[in-house]
Amino acid sequence: MEITISFRHIEPDENMKSYIEEKFTKLQKYVETPLDVHVVLSVERKYRYRVDVLFTINGVVINAHETMDDMRAAVDMILDKIERRLTRYREKLKRYRNARPKKELVRPSEPVSKIVVTKTIDAKPMDTEEAAMQLEASGDNFIIFRDSEKGNVCVIYKRKDGNFGLIEASGKAS
Repeated sequence: MEITISFRHIEPDENMKSYIEEKFTKLQKYVETPLDVHVVLSVERKYRYRVDVLFTINGVVINAHETMDDMRAAVDMILDKIERRLTRYREKLKRYRNARPKKELVRPSEPVSKIVVTKTIDAKPMDTEEAAMQLEASGDNFIIFRDSEKGNVCVIYKRKDGNFGLIEASGKAS
C-alpha cells in the first residue's frame, strides 16, 4: 500500500504523517489489490482543517473530504467514510459476481448422430438421359441409379437454377 501525503498551507508534520499512515493501512483489508492513496491536508481560514482522500480500485475512483476544527478528528471521520464506501463497493462486487450466470461446460457423453432415417435402395441400371427424364417426371430432388455403360453408382439432382447436376462414384460394383 502506497500512501502519498501532501500538505497545503500548513507545515509538514511527521507525527501527523505517521498517524495517517497508521490509520490508512487498515483500508487494505477491504480490497485484494494494493492501494495507492493520495491524502491532501490543508488549512482553511487558519482554524479549519480539511482532509481530502483520493484513490482508485479497478477503475473506480473513490474520493472523500472532511472539514473540522481538529486535524486528527477530520482524519478519523474521513477514514470512517472511506470504510463505509469500501464495504459498499465490496458488497456490490459480491452481488454482481453472484448474479452473473455461471458458464457450465456441457460435454456430450456420447456422440450424437444426425442420421434419422436409413433406407436401402436398389440402384437401377439406366443411362444419364433416362435418369434425367425420370427425375423430371417424379418431382423428387434427386435419383440414385447405376450407369448402364460404366457400372458406376450415380446421383442426378435438380439444381436451384433448374438444371441438373450429376455425381458419379468411381469404382465398379462388386
